[in-house]
Amino acid sequence: MTTQPSRAGGPSGQPSLVPGTVLLGIAAVLIVLVLVKPDMPGWLRVTIAVVAVLVVIALLVIAFRVFRGVSRRGR
Repeated sequence: MTTQPSRAGGPSGQPSLVPGTVLLGIAAVLIVLVLVKPDMPGWLRVTIAVVAVLVVIALLVIAFRVFRGVSRRGR
């Protein structure tokens, strides 16, 4: 009789918080960089702002997937 250990992030484990935490940190650094460094060229400021928006969208996607996974396990 063999049993399989449950893996973190698997169907019976908790979802990992690492990707969301890393993306949140990156978004915070990019936002602070734009707010604190006013003497950068306009194209660089726009590029950093676009990357920050993409990171926030990725955070929302991760949050949706975690929420969907947790709500499915609750049924």
